[in-house]
Amino acid sequence: MPDPESYLDSPSAMLQLPHGPDPRLGIQLWSERDDSPERVDELMSRAAGIGFGQVRIFLMWPWIQPEGADVWDFALWDSVFDAAQRYGIKIKATLTANSGPWWLGTPSVLHSHTLTLDQGWREPQNAYIQACVKRYAGHPALGQWILWNEPNNPFELDSDSARPHLARQAWATLLKAGYNGDIAKLNTRWRTGFTHFSEVPFVQDIAHPAHASSHWRSWRPMLDDYELRAQLLEDELMEIAAVVRKHDPRTPLCINPNQTLGNHAQYGYRLERLARGVDVLGASFHAPWSFADFASVDDHASLVVAGVTLLQNIPGPHRTEVTEVQTGNTFYAGVNPLGVGPAEIASSYLAPLLAGADSVTGWCFNTRHPDFEAGEWALLNDDDSLNDRCAAVARVNLALDQLDGTIGGWSATAQNAIVLTSEWSQAVQFAMSQNTDTPWSRRATAAIHGSALAAVELNRLGVRAGLAPLSAEVSSTAELIVALDMIAWAPATVDRLLDAAEAGATVLIDGLTGQFDEDILLHHPWPGRYADRAGMRSLGLGTSVVGRTGFSVRYHGRELGDVTGVRAEPAFESGQWSPVEELVYAIDSLPVLWQRPWGNGRLMYTTASLATSMLEAGSPRAVAAAVLAIAADHIQRVARPLSPATTILPVHGETGTAYGVFAPENARRRGEPIAILLAPGEYLDLWTGDRHTVSLSRVLKLTAPDGIALLVRNPTAGDPIP
Repeated sequence: MPDPESYLDSPSAMLQLPHGPDPRLGIQLWSERDDSPERVDELMSRAAGIGFGQVRIFLMWPWIQPEGADVWDFALWDSVFDAAQRYGIKIKATLTANSGPWWLGTPSVLHSHTLTLDQGWREPQNAYIQACVKRYAGHPALGQWILWNEPNNPFELDSDSARPHLARQAWATLLKAGYNGDIAKLNTRWRTGFTHFSEVPFVQDIAHPAHASSHWRSWRPMLDDYELRAQLLEDELMEIAAVVRKHDPRTPLCINPNQTLGNHAQYGYRLERLARGVDVLGASFHAPWSFADFASVDDHASLVVAGVTLLQNIPGPHRTEVTEVQTGNTFYAGVNPLGVGPAEIASSYLAPLLAGADSVTGWCFNTRHPDFEAGEWALLNDDDSLNDRCAAVARVNLALDQLDGTIGGWSATAQNAIVLTSEWSQAVQFAMSQNTDTPWSRRATAAIHGSALAAVELNRLGVRAGLAPLSAEVSSTAELIVALDMIAWAPATVDRLLDAAEAGATVLIDGLTGQFDEDILLHHPWPGRYADRAGMRSLGLGTSVVGRTGFSVRYHGRELGDVTGVRAEPAFESGQWSPVEELVYAIDSLPVLWQRPWGNGRLMYTTASLATSMLEAGSPRAVAAAVLAIAADHIQRVARPLSPATTILPVHGETGTAYGVFAPENARRRGEPIAILLAPGEYLDLWTGDRHTVSLSRVLKLTAPDGIALLVRNPTAGDPIP
């Protein structure tokens, strides 16, 4: 195996890569306005030498039209495209039509996330988009148009500061359609007295200022506001797409939401509708912002994998990519400073690819010089020199090349467990979070964060698990379906879940699921429709006596861990329900988990709030892991982790199967080997070059200093590594 450390010696080391740059590996190039063609060429050469086959850039509108509408300057970007062509790299060109130059009325801000704030900007926006597309649509280096970096339309406390001019008209039209043209229906639900839809103010201005934070406000307007923000975002993106397609009908279009694992309603996302207008649905996953407040560093790569599965399972023909993932250390940016070493970077590229992403692009290749807009982040050192982080990416390039050569064309394995998400339930959760005080109920991200962690835990049990929206067709391979903290659902959702159980799946829900309908009205009884059909209902929620103190849980008589201090109080009308006796609450020995047969499958109900429990401090995931293990006990697994925080991602190739193993690197696991269960036989680790024999015990222990292995079974002992 070539030594990836050798790629640190020379920017022209691409000649040592067996097949040069790999289009599955990408990086964001940060170009300064005064960069010379020579510096651009040097950076592009280094990117190619590391193995990047894609380079992402921002076509910064303020730099392209710095002086006025009649002055255009593409010299910098011409040099970037031309350098990319020289080194066999494709450009992911990001349009910045929502970030205009100073003369448009947005001084000082280089890049923004707001919608078009003034309708008078449309003409110069379209001129900017047309100029970019016409200039580069025929360039050999162009690989993709990204319509808008990290599009989102979040809820803001100020009603007008970030609203586009057309929002008022769109608001009235949306409400009229939603309430069937009957203002009385709106007034009844909102507890208001408007006479025309045109006079209805935005959500932030409905209540008297003195009552703006009252818990007694109607929650329904927040749901309608979500629909407005989502529609405005979709319309904006589709306008940009239409302009691009007018001048370039072929180059793939992409968007990269940055809150895929956040509350979609809070940020104005309806991912299925967003996906309809693009060829590639990407996402930005930045751990310092997105993961730092609820997950450990050992979870980060696995959470990116969970996010990739959600993108994959959004209905539609789109492909999936990771558009941004952290490739450098941060101190100034994010919720918490976060360092990433070679092992984390390698996992951030390799794991999502094995999970089925088309490509992974890192942020960022080089450090910005002025203003430090988004922290440090760079893969290169601050002086643009190479380092061990670069070597990690070169090593991924080599591993992918060896994988291709060993098993031929390959693809990710099908998911046999699905954790469901609901954007509308998230909207209900977000509305409630604005009107309540407790830490549990104010956490608008509880469902999506808890569900993502449930997918992580299932993968660590050796179950190939993914996130999926309610609108997705549940695959016939899904043997387990989980719904956690889905506080609002419609009867049709229940019917689909029960149909899946009838067909043979295990369906698990937790104690907060199904409490409300989609209008935030309490189901009677609840879980709505499930109670009537499945023969059980919740009498209400029981709360632990001492505030945030959780309920302690025992497993086979031993202390296992705590769950959030709220649980459902069930009543079972069907004698088919039976307790899982080994898992009980310590305080009163009541069962944590119940089950009953349903057709060819099984229904399971845990009274605990599993999603919120996994977000609490301490070791709350032990209980969730035990519940998920019991729910998945019927699923056959060809490979299974035995060590903590370890995930196995199998891929099937034309001539064999490979197993990607991802665990904490050696220092974080204190030198302990990584133990996994695997079928007996001879294996080659494409990551290290080591060969292993798995005996009849099926236990394989790996030293794996990086916490990574890529195992292929039964290559001939004397064969060279491809």
